Amino acid sequence: MNLRLLISNAFRSLRNHKIRSFLTTLGIIIGVVSIIAVMSIGEGAKYKVSKEIEKLGTNFILVLGSSPKSVTQRSGVGYTLKPKDLNSIKEECPDIEHISPGAMSPVKAVYENTNWQTMVGGVNDEYALIRQFTFEKGDFFTNQDVRAGNKVAIIGQTVKRELFGNRDPIGEIIRIKKLPFKIIGLLPELGKTPDGRDQDDIIFAPVTTVQRKILGKFNYSAFMLSTKTKDRLAPAAEFIRALLRQNHHLLETDDDDFTIFTQDDISKATEAASSVLNLLLFIIASISLIVGGIGIMNIMLVSVSERTREIGIRMAIGATTFKILTQFILEAITICLVGGFSGIIFGVTIAKLIGFILGWPIFISIGSILISLSSSVLIGLFFGFYPAYKASQLNVVEALVER
Repeated sequence: MNLRLLISNAFRSLRNHKIRSFLTTLGIIIGVVSIIAVMSIGEGAKYKVSKEIEKLGTNFILVLGSSPKSVTQRSGVGYTLKPKDLNSIKEECPDIEHISPGAMSPVKAVYENTNWQTMVGGVNDEYALIRQFTFEKGDFFTNQDVRAGNKVAIIGQTVKRELFGNRDPIGEIIRIKKLPFKIIGLLPELGKTPDGRDQDDIIFAPVTTVQRKILGKFNYSAFMLSTKTKDRLAPAAEFIRALLRQNHHLLETDDDDFTIFTQDDISKATEAASSVLNLLLFIIASISLIVGGIGIMNIMLVSVSERTREIGIRMAIGATTFKILTQFILEAITICLVGGFSGIIFGVTIAKLIGFILGWPIFISIGSILISLSSSVLIGLFFGFYPAYKASQLNVVEALVER
């Protein structure tokens, strides 16, 4: 019996039991759909997150004025960074192209009879260059505004929506801690950060104004920096760490009283978290394939029982044990491949539909398709072997007299 005839017999067996074959392949279809959908959506989510990280800035380094332990425990904003630290980095670190100190505070912004609880971020004029901001209307404040401590502000879309609705905010006056701030710029929609914070719920003002008029502090809660080239991120971060430890008179045994992140650090951490989540989802999706495989084993055992006389006749006319074994394994693999190809079609369709609904980019990789097909073949081979082996070991005489 040649391979072509074996495959033909496998398809004939499927056609003779259409409903049973469909229900058997359904588990494989669901498993393949799950794998393709999970891998495609996972890749799309990873791409989306990477784009969101790019929005935070180019070649950026973030220095927080809190120890790593405080940042991990979210114990609040620290102000360990000093004007001396800012000047030292400017003067001694040649890899840095732009640097902006930062001072953050929760505030209530008031416009006429409307108020909104938000965050004010004190930064300098270089912050817009680091973040590569574009503006829907207006512009960022200047170095002169920072030096003079002028009461000017740039607002995000959430603040604009809550305070002004559909009105143009440019030139309007809002009050923060009873101080009047003139709005000179409106940012476009920035969306959420990788950790879920709303980037549009923010007011930016000159750091000197925020320090003197709102916080009453002269230290900083953060530095935002950008390097001249991406390959200088890690060396620059190490240099800054050594410089700050020296400025803060920390001993070798002392922990840092600040925390440094680079763009690469955030990307790697996000990718690691995404990979773990995708792996868990992949394992869950694979369970459907295993359940489908168990269904195939069950149906193949039933098929062997129903076709005992047929097996006996084939053995009587010369079919070897190996050919009987091969025939039933091929039937199991054929069922899985039919389910696999059907699952690929449905999986691609569902992945694109979910991507359209969520507004995520979807990447259908060749890898996910190959994994699905190879998994289908392996499931058929693994779960089809025992029924096939049982068929090949039937006694010819007993099989022929079976009714």
